[in-house]
Amino acid sequence: MPDWDVFVSYDRTDAAAVRRIAAALEGAGLRVFLDTEEIRPFDSIPGRLSQALGESKVLLAYYSRSYGSRRACQEEFTTAYLAGPGHVLAVNPEPSSQHLAPRELLDVLLPGHPATKPALNALADAVRSRVADTPGPIGDPGTATGWSAPPKFTGRWKELWEIHSILRGGGTAVVHGVVDIGKTTFAQAYVQQFSPAYRTVFAGHSPAATADDLVVLDDVGSPPEPLPAGVPVLLLTRDPRLAKLGSAVELTDLREDELDLTAGLRTAAEGSTGLARRLSEQFSGSTETVLDRLHRRQSPLLDPLAERLLPAVAGAWDLARVLAAASPVPLTRDAVADILAEAGISTDLDAEFTALLAAGVVVGGLGEFTLPHAFHIVVRGRDPRPARAEQVRQATIALLKNQARPRHTVVPARRRSEIDEAERRAAHQILNELKSRVALRELPDGEGLLRSALNSLYALFGSLRQITGGIDQDALRPSTSVRPGLGTLIPRLQDEILPRFLTYWHTRLDDHHDVRPPGIGSREHELAWPLQAQLRSDLASLQAEVAEVADELAVLSGNPLS
Repeated sequence: MPDWDVFVSYDRTDAAAVRRIAAALEGAGLRVFLDTEEIRPFDSIPGRLSQALGESKVLLAYYSRSYGSRRACQEEFTTAYLAGPGHVLAVNPEPSSQHLAPRELLDVLLPGHPATKPALNALADAVRSRVADTPGPIGDPGTATGWSAPPKFTGRWKELWEIHSILRGGGTAVVHGVVDIGKTTFAQAYVQQFSPAYRTVFAGHSPAATADDLVVLDDVGSPPEPLPAGVPVLLLTRDPRLAKLGSAVELTDLREDELDLTAGLRTAAEGSTGLARRLSEQFSGSTETVLDRLHRRQSPLLDPLAERLLPAVAGAWDLARVLAAASPVPLTRDAVADILAEAGISTDLDAEFTALLAAGVVVGGLGEFTLPHAFHIVVRGRDPRPARAEQVRQATIALLKNQARPRHTVVPARRRSEIDEAERRAAHQILNELKSRVALRELPDGEGLLRSALNSLYALFGSLRQITGGIDQDALRPSTSVRPGLGTLIPRLQDEILPRFLTYWHTRLDDHHDVRPPGIGSREHELAWPLQAQLRSDLASLQAEVAEVADELAVLSGNPLS
């Protein structure tokens, strides 16, 4: 016989409300396990809690907004759910359901919030009924052989459930993201948590896999050999083009509340989501000890970031050296030119600025530039010419000491200005508009209505006007030789690229639709149009032009390197 009828799973910040529920359950004659010990947000379930969970018949989740971001809470919920949905019930104490994820939660959600005594009694009756219908305990979930759990998995519970929904139907989940974003750690966490749903988990291609198994393919660079139909496949890749092999889930930056870091370590990892994740997941102890390890020359902590950063810096080392030597003080372009001249170094500075800005290595606004802190550590620790770096460092110090020198302005470190932030947000909004419309989305041959494609492009005008009208006009700065600007990019879309295409094709396509015979569908009528192939070709050319603008908007939106 199980030791407990109900295991109450909750975030300790909700303790007061949960105690009332537990009291109502006990009043209904149920044996309730309620742990009151505080658990850190990023800690796993302690052993004694895991044992109590396994010995309980039903888990009752108090699913508040904070519940979904707590590792221990999610592990408890997942363990019980995988033992069988009948082992799980949930209560939503919030006024809305926006925070409820995964969608599987809706299948076990009790109606209403037990705030009144009658509601508490109704809740207790529902739980008692479920306990009576559940024959055995939740039990030990077990683990997948050959898979080690990440030492501290941070966040991404929503994504874990998303790929589980894909995989449990025998599909292929394609998890993609830039290098060092945490794809392998993500897969390890999924296997550790969800392996009870599979007979065997295969690390690598296995023709013997069946629909009851899971195949995990890590770091895939090209389409793999096909597996039998219905075999769940978790495919990890850096290449977003492989997303077409299944249902895509992109891993992006972790939110701040998903990173268990001190202020000192957050600063050190600035600019690199991957480094922040490693520091959060792999290390404990004093901040000073971790920083010492981070700043050692050739520190392995920096290897994944260096793998991506150093090729981008390869053609612009002198600019990177200057900004690293001055960090965290931002410098103007003229100040950088003065430093290089003082060091006796001649280089194509505009080309170096363009390369590093396009790669997301250099950040800044209003003509001032700097390196994110994590990039600064890599540049100083992995410089292939340390003597030249020292030469640049001395010239930088000399300039900073003599702020009265002409041709430059040394600006003290500051937060991103409101103008910069307005520019970044607007660039991000426009980029999303382009990605969601036919302006960037491919229209395969023979598919999609051309009239709908043109209407989608016309709708861009309204979106661009709305975005432009909603930001400070000072943020509409023109492009320069070292950075793009909305003042150039938006008119290029509004006044050049879109009008040129739409003016030519709008009336021609309308004239063709005006003579559509009765009984002939719009798509069939378009496919019979002699000019439809030319229109599709011109649309592809327009998309190539828009893609160039999108690349510059991506720079303005501040996409991080890793």
